[in-house]
Amino acid sequence: MSRGAVGPPGDPLAVPALERFPPSARRVLVTGASGFVGANLCRWLLRDGHSVHAVVRPGTDTWRIEEIRGDITLHRLELRDAEAVRTTIGAVRADWLFHLAAHGAYSRQTDTAAIFATNTDATAGLVDLAGAGAFEAFVQAGSTAEYGFKDHPARESEPVAPLGSYAISKAAATRYARTVSMERGAHIVTLRLSTAYGPWEDPYRLMPALAMFGLRRRLPPLTDPKTVRDFVFVDDVCEAFVRAARATHLKHGSIFNIGSGTPTSLAELVDLARGELAIDEQPRWSTMAPRTWDTMLCVADCARSRRRLGWRPSRGLAEGFRALVDWLERNSRARARYARSMGIPLG
Repeated sequence: MSRGAVGPPGDPLAVPALERFPPSARRVLVTGASGFVGANLCRWLLRDGHSVHAVVRPGTDTWRIEEIRGDITLHRLELRDAEAVRTTIGAVRADWLFHLAAHGAYSRQTDTAAIFATNTDATAGLVDLAGAGAFEAFVQAGSTAEYGFKDHPARESEPVAPLGSYAISKAAATRYARTVSMERGAHIVTLRLSTAYGPWEDPYRLMPALAMFGLRRRLPPLTDPKTVRDFVFVDDVCEAFVRAARATHLKHGSIFNIGSGTPTSLAELVDLARGELAIDEQPRWSTMAPRTWDTMLCVADCARSRRRLGWRPSRGLAEGFRALVDWLERNSRARARYARSMGIPLG
Protein backbone atom coordinates (compact mmCIF):
# COMPACT_ATOMS: atom_id res chain seq x y z
CA MET A 1 0.00 0.00 0.00
CA SER A 2 1.37 3.40 -0.90
CA ARG A 3 1.88 6.14 1.65
CA GLY A 4 -1.36 7.85 0.69
CA ALA A 5 -3.49 4.78 0.13
CA VAL A 6 -6.50 3.61 2.08
CA GLY A 7 -6.61 0.23 3.80
CA PRO A 8 -8.99 -2.63 3.07
CA PRO A 9 -12.64 -2.54 4.14
CA GLY A 10 -13.06 -3.26 7.81
CA ASP A 11 -9.49 -2.26 8.67
CA PRO A 12 -9.71 -0.43 12.03
CA LEU A 13 -7.12 2.03 10.78
CA ALA A 14 -8.29 2.44 7.21
CA VAL A 15 -6.68 5.88 7.11
CA PRO A 16 -2.90 5.39 7.54
CA ALA A 17 -1.33 6.89 10.62
CA LEU A 18 0.75 9.44 8.72
CA GLU A 19 -2.40 11.06 7.36
CA ARG A 20 -3.71 11.54 10.89
CA PHE A 21 -0.74 13.70 11.90
CA PRO A 22 -0.08 17.13 10.39
CA PRO A 23 3.22 17.01 8.49
CA SER A 24 5.85 19.20 10.03
CA ALA A 25 9.61 19.32 9.85
CA ARG A 26 11.59 17.95 12.77
CA ARG A 27 15.20 18.02 13.80
CA VAL A 28 16.18 14.35 13.69
CA LEU A 29 19.20 12.43 14.97
CA VAL A 30 19.94 9.06 13.34
CA THR A 31 22.49 6.72 14.89
CA GLY A 32 24.01 4.08 12.64
CA ALA A 33 23.46 6.48 9.75
CA SER A 34 26.20 4.91 7.63
CA GLY A 35 24.55 1.49 7.81
CA PHE A 36 22.09 0.01 5.34
CA VAL A 37 18.80 0.98 7.01
CA GLY A 38 20.25 4.17 8.50
CA ALA A 39 21.41 5.50 5.13
CA ASN A 40 18.01 4.82 3.60
CA LEU A 41 16.24 6.43 6.55
CA CYS A 42 18.36 9.58 6.21
CA ARG A 43 17.26 9.88 2.57
CA TRP A 44 13.62 9.28 3.50
CA LEU A 45 13.75 11.99 6.16
CA LEU A 46 15.40 14.47 3.78
CA ARG A 47 12.68 13.86 1.20
CA ASP A 48 10.11 14.65 3.90
CA GLY A 49 11.84 17.97 4.66
CA HIS A 50 13.38 17.14 8.03
CA SER A 51 16.72 18.43 9.31
CA VAL A 52 18.93 15.34 9.58
CA HIS A 53 21.85 14.87 11.97
CA ALA A 54 23.69 11.63 11.24
CA VAL A 55 25.79 9.80 13.83
CA VAL A 56 28.55 7.44 12.69
CA ARG A 57 31.42 5.83 14.57
CA PRO A 58 34.86 7.44 14.16
CA GLY A 59 36.70 5.81 11.29
CA THR A 60 33.54 4.41 9.69
CA ASP A 61 33.38 4.18 5.90
CA THR A 62 30.53 6.53 4.95
CA TRP A 63 30.18 5.33 1.34
CA ARG A 64 26.41 4.93 1.66
CA ILE A 65 25.81 8.58 2.57
CA GLU A 66 28.49 10.34 0.54
CA GLU A 67 26.04 11.58 -2.08
CA ILE A 68 23.88 13.25 0.60
CA ARG A 69 26.81 14.48 2.67
CA GLY A 70 26.03 18.11 1.87
CA ASP A 71 22.41 17.75 2.99
CA ILE A 72 23.02 16.32 6.46
CA THR A 73 25.04 17.25 9.53
CA LEU A 74 27.54 14.48 10.26
CA HIS A 75 28.66 13.64 13.80
CA ARG A 76 31.50 11.17 14.25
CA LEU A 77 30.70 9.88 17.70
CA GLU A 78 31.47 6.81 19.79
CA LEU A 79 28.15 5.93 21.42
CA ARG A 80 29.97 4.16 24.26
CA ASP A 81 31.43 7.54 25.31
CA ALA A 82 28.60 8.70 27.56
CA GLU A 83 29.94 12.22 28.06
CA ALA A 84 30.44 12.79 24.33
CA VAL A 85 26.93 11.47 23.67
CA ARG A 86 25.37 13.85 26.21
CA THR A 87 27.32 16.79 24.77
CA THR A 88 26.24 16.02 21.19
CA ILE A 89 22.60 15.48 22.09
CA GLY A 90 22.57 18.68 24.11
CA ALA A 91 23.99 20.61 21.16
CA VAL A 92 21.70 19.08 18.50
CA ARG A 93 18.47 19.26 20.54
CA ALA A 94 16.77 16.72 18.30
CA ASP A 95 13.02 16.24 18.33
CA TRP A 96 13.29 12.63 17.22
CA LEU A 97 16.04 10.09 17.76
CA PHE A 98 16.15 7.01 15.54
CA HIS A 99 18.57 4.52 17.04
CA LEU A 100 19.87 2.06 14.46
CA ALA A 101 23.51 1.66 15.52
CA ALA A 102 24.25 -2.00 16.24
CA HIS A 103 27.01 -4.58 16.24
CA GLY A 104 26.85 -8.32 15.61
CA ALA A 105 24.25 -8.53 12.85
CA TYR A 106 26.89 -9.80 10.40
CA SER A 107 28.77 -13.08 10.73
CA ARG A 108 32.10 -11.21 10.71
CA GLN A 109 31.12 -9.30 13.88
CA THR A 110 31.83 -11.84 16.61
CA ASP A 111 33.30 -9.78 19.47
CA THR A 112 30.88 -10.44 22.33
CA ALA A 113 32.11 -7.50 24.40
CA ALA A 114 31.58 -5.11 21.47
CA ILE A 115 28.13 -6.55 20.81
CA PHE A 116 26.88 -5.93 24.34
CA ALA A 117 28.70 -2.61 24.72
CA THR A 118 27.02 -1.27 21.58
CA ASN A 119 23.63 -2.96 21.56
CA THR A 120 22.86 -2.95 25.27
CA ASP A 121 25.08 -0.56 27.22
CA ALA A 122 25.20 2.32 24.73
CA THR A 123 21.49 1.89 23.99
CA ALA A 124 20.67 2.06 27.70
CA GLY A 125 22.43 5.42 27.90
CA LEU A 126 20.32 6.80 25.06
CA VAL A 127 17.16 5.35 26.57
CA ASP A 128 17.96 7.09 29.86
CA LEU A 129 18.19 10.40 28.01
CA ALA A 130 14.87 9.70 26.31
CA GLY A 131 13.35 8.88 29.67
CA ALA A 132 14.57 12.22 30.98
CA GLY A 133 12.68 14.03 28.22
CA ALA A 134 15.53 14.71 25.79
CA PHE A 135 13.40 13.79 22.77
CA GLU A 136 9.81 14.01 21.61
CA ALA A 137 10.20 10.48 20.25
CA PHE A 138 12.79 7.71 20.53
CA VAL A 139 12.45 4.82 18.09
CA GLN A 140 14.98 2.00 18.13
CA ALA A 141 15.64 -0.94 15.84
CA GLY A 142 15.08 -4.32 17.44
CA SER A 143 15.19 -7.67 15.69
CA THR A 144 12.89 -10.64 15.18
CA ALA A 145 15.93 -12.69 16.24
CA GLU A 146 14.88 -11.78 19.78
CA TYR A 147 12.12 -14.41 19.53
CA GLY A 148 14.52 -17.30 19.01
CA PHE A 149 13.35 -20.54 17.42
CA LYS A 150 9.65 -20.50 16.55
CA ASP A 151 7.50 -22.82 14.47
CA HIS A 152 5.00 -20.04 13.74
CA PRO A 153 4.98 -16.29 13.01
CA ALA A 154 5.92 -14.66 16.31
CA ARG A 155 3.75 -12.04 18.00
CA GLU A 156 5.02 -9.17 20.13
CA SER A 157 3.16 -10.51 23.17
CA GLU A 158 5.07 -13.80 23.16
CA PRO A 159 7.96 -14.45 25.54
CA VAL A 160 11.33 -13.99 23.85
CA ALA A 161 13.94 -16.74 23.79
CA PRO A 162 16.97 -15.17 22.10
CA LEU A 163 19.90 -17.34 21.10
CA GLY A 164 23.40 -15.96 20.64
CA SER A 165 25.03 -12.74 21.76
CA TYR A 166 23.42 -10.50 19.17
CA ALA A 167 19.84 -11.61 19.83
CA ILE A 168 20.33 -11.54 23.59
CA SER A 169 21.81 -8.04 23.49
CA LYS A 170 18.91 -6.75 21.38
CA ALA A 171 16.32 -8.39 23.62
CA ALA A 172 17.92 -6.77 26.68
CA ALA A 173 17.82 -3.36 24.99
CA THR A 174 14.15 -3.83 24.10
CA ARG A 175 13.27 -4.80 27.66
CA TYR A 176 15.11 -1.84 29.14
CA ALA A 177 13.54 0.62 26.70
CA ARG A 178 10.08 -0.71 27.48
CA THR A 179 10.68 -0.45 31.23
CA VAL A 180 11.96 3.13 31.08
CA SER A 181 9.16 4.19 28.75
CA MET A 182 6.47 2.84 31.07
CA GLU A 183 8.09 4.15 34.26
CA ARG A 184 8.80 7.66 32.98
CA GLY A 185 6.03 8.19 30.45
CA ALA A 186 8.42 8.68 27.53
CA HIS A 187 7.48 7.99 23.91
CA ILE A 188 9.88 5.10 23.26
CA VAL A 189 9.09 2.51 20.59
CA THR A 190 10.97 -0.60 19.50
CA LEU A 191 10.55 -1.95 15.97
CA ARG A 192 11.56 -5.58 15.67
CA LEU A 193 12.76 -5.79 12.08
CA SER A 194 12.56 -8.84 9.88
CA THR A 195 15.04 -9.29 7.01
CA ALA A 196 15.23 -5.88 5.34
CA TYR A 197 16.62 -5.62 1.82
CA GLY A 198 17.04 -3.00 -0.89
CA PRO A 199 19.45 -0.31 -2.13
CA TRP A 200 22.65 0.20 -0.13
CA GLU A 201 22.42 -3.22 1.52
CA ASP A 202 25.71 -4.82 2.54
CA PRO A 203 27.38 -6.37 -0.54
CA TYR A 204 27.87 -9.65 1.32
CA ARG A 205 24.14 -10.21 1.88
CA LEU A 206 21.90 -12.53 -0.09
CA MET A 207 19.69 -10.08 -1.98
CA PRO A 208 22.51 -7.97 -3.48
CA ALA A 209 24.34 -11.17 -4.40
CA LEU A 210 21.30 -12.55 -6.22
CA ALA A 211 20.85 -9.25 -8.03
CA MET A 212 24.50 -8.75 -8.99
CA PHE A 213 25.11 -12.33 -10.10
CA GLY A 214 21.71 -12.30 -11.77
CA LEU A 215 22.62 -9.31 -13.92
CA ARG A 216 25.28 -11.58 -15.40
CA ARG A 217 22.75 -14.42 -15.73
CA ARG A 218 24.43 -16.37 -12.93
CA LEU A 219 23.64 -17.47 -9.39
CA PRO A 220 25.82 -16.98 -6.30
CA PRO A 221 26.82 -19.75 -3.87
CA LEU A 222 23.75 -20.77 -1.87
CA THR A 223 22.89 -22.46 1.43
CA ASP A 224 20.05 -24.88 2.20
CA PRO A 225 17.04 -24.26 -0.12
CA LYS A 226 14.66 -24.83 2.82
CA THR A 227 16.02 -21.82 4.74
CA VAL A 228 13.09 -19.45 5.40
CA ARG A 229 13.07 -15.68 5.86
CA ASP A 230 10.57 -12.82 6.12
CA PHE A 231 11.75 -10.19 3.62
CA VAL A 232 10.68 -6.54 3.86
CA PHE A 233 11.74 -3.75 1.51
CA VAL A 234 13.82 -1.04 3.17
CA ASP A 235 11.53 1.86 2.15
CA ASP A 236 8.72 0.18 4.05
CA VAL A 237 10.99 -0.10 7.08
CA CYS A 238 11.75 3.63 6.87
CA GLU A 239 8.06 4.46 6.75
CA ALA A 240 7.51 2.38 9.89
CA PHE A 241 10.13 4.39 11.78
CA VAL A 242 8.49 7.70 10.87
CA ARG A 243 5.02 6.42 11.71
CA ALA A 244 6.25 5.21 15.09
CA ALA A 245 7.80 8.60 15.88
CA ARG A 246 4.63 10.49 15.00
CA ALA A 247 2.28 8.09 16.79
CA THR A 248 2.43 9.67 20.23
CA HIS A 249 -0.93 8.04 21.09
CA LEU A 250 0.76 4.65 21.46
CA LYS A 251 1.05 2.88 24.78
CA HIS A 252 4.37 3.54 26.49
CA GLY A 253 7.01 0.99 25.59
CA SER A 254 5.23 -0.27 22.49
CA ILE A 255 6.88 -3.00 20.43
CA PHE A 256 6.03 -3.71 16.80
CA ASN A 257 7.08 -6.39 14.32
CA ILE A 258 8.05 -4.92 10.95
CA GLY A 259 8.06 -7.51 8.19
CA SER A 260 5.96 -8.96 5.41
CA GLY A 261 4.48 -11.66 7.61
CA THR A 262 5.06 -14.08 4.74
CA PRO A 263 7.64 -16.88 4.92
CA THR A 264 9.81 -17.18 1.82
CA SER A 265 12.18 -20.10 1.36
CA LEU A 266 15.53 -19.66 -0.32
CA ALA A 267 14.31 -21.97 -3.09
CA GLU A 268 11.32 -19.68 -3.73
CA LEU A 269 13.52 -16.60 -3.74
CA VAL A 270 15.98 -18.12 -6.20
CA ASP A 271 13.10 -19.10 -8.48
CA LEU A 272 11.90 -15.50 -8.36
CA ALA A 273 15.36 -14.15 -9.24
CA ARG A 274 15.76 -16.63 -12.08
CA GLY A 275 12.43 -15.58 -13.54
CA GLU A 276 13.04 -11.84 -13.16
CA LEU A 277 16.52 -11.93 -14.70
CA ALA A 278 16.16 -14.84 -17.15
CA ILE A 279 18.83 -16.93 -15.41
CA ASP A 280 19.26 -20.37 -16.97
CA GLU A 281 21.91 -21.56 -14.53
CA GLN A 282 20.72 -24.15 -12.03
CA PRO A 283 21.12 -23.45 -8.29
CA ARG A 284 24.14 -24.96 -6.56
CA TRP A 285 22.63 -25.66 -3.16
CA SER A 286 24.74 -25.91 0.00
CA THR A 287 27.80 -24.45 -1.72
CA MET A 288 27.84 -21.78 0.98
CA ALA A 289 28.28 -22.73 4.63
CA PRO A 290 25.11 -22.25 6.71
CA ARG A 291 25.05 -19.54 9.36
CA THR A 292 24.03 -20.30 12.94
CA TRP A 293 20.64 -18.60 12.39
CA ASP A 294 19.75 -20.28 9.10
CA THR A 295 17.53 -22.87 10.78
CA MET A 296 15.36 -20.21 12.42
CA LEU A 297 11.95 -19.48 10.95
CA CYS A 298 12.24 -15.72 11.59
CA VAL A 299 8.77 -14.77 10.39
CA ALA A 300 6.87 -11.95 12.07
CA ASP A 301 3.17 -11.61 12.80
CA CYS A 302 2.58 -7.97 11.83
CA ALA A 303 -1.11 -7.65 12.77
CA ARG A 304 -0.31 -5.23 15.61
CA SER A 305 1.62 -2.94 13.24
CA ARG A 306 -1.39 -2.82 10.93
CA ARG A 307 -3.84 -2.10 13.75
CA ARG A 308 -1.91 0.43 15.80
CA LEU A 309 0.55 2.02 13.37
CA GLY A 310 -1.60 1.78 10.27
CA TRP A 311 1.46 0.26 8.61
CA ARG A 312 1.78 -2.51 6.10
CA PRO A 313 4.47 -3.15 3.48
CA SER A 314 3.78 -1.46 0.17
CA ARG A 315 6.03 -3.65 -1.99
CA GLY A 316 5.77 -7.35 -2.55
CA LEU A 317 8.92 -9.42 -2.89
CA ALA A 318 9.00 -9.45 -6.70
CA GLU A 319 8.51 -5.68 -6.91
CA GLY A 320 11.12 -5.05 -4.21
CA PHE A 321 13.69 -7.31 -5.86
CA ARG A 322 13.12 -5.58 -9.19
CA ALA A 323 13.58 -2.20 -7.48
CA LEU A 324 16.94 -3.36 -6.11
CA VAL A 325 18.03 -4.59 -9.55
CA ASP A 326 16.94 -1.32 -11.19
CA TRP A 327 18.86 0.67 -8.58
CA LEU A 328 22.03 -1.32 -9.25
CA GLU A 329 21.65 -0.81 -12.99
CA ARG A 330 21.27 2.96 -12.50
CA ASN A 331 24.02 3.40 -9.91
CA SER A 332 27.30 2.55 -11.60
CA ARG A 333 29.48 3.47 -8.60
CA ALA A 334 27.53 1.24 -6.23
CA ARG A 335 27.46 -1.54 -8.82
CA ALA A 336 31.25 -1.37 -9.18
CA ARG A 337 31.69 -1.51 -5.41
CA TYR A 338 29.40 -4.53 -5.13
CA ALA A 339 31.18 -6.27 -8.00
CA ARG A 340 34.58 -5.80 -6.33
CA SER A 341 33.25 -7.10 -3.02
CA MET A 342 31.76 -10.19 -4.68
CA GLY A 343 34.65 -10.85 -7.02
CA ILE A 344 32.49 -10.34 -10.11
CA PRO A 345 34.23 -8.98 -13.24
CA LEU A 346 33.03 -5.50 -14.20
CA GLY A 347 33.04 -6.17 -17.91
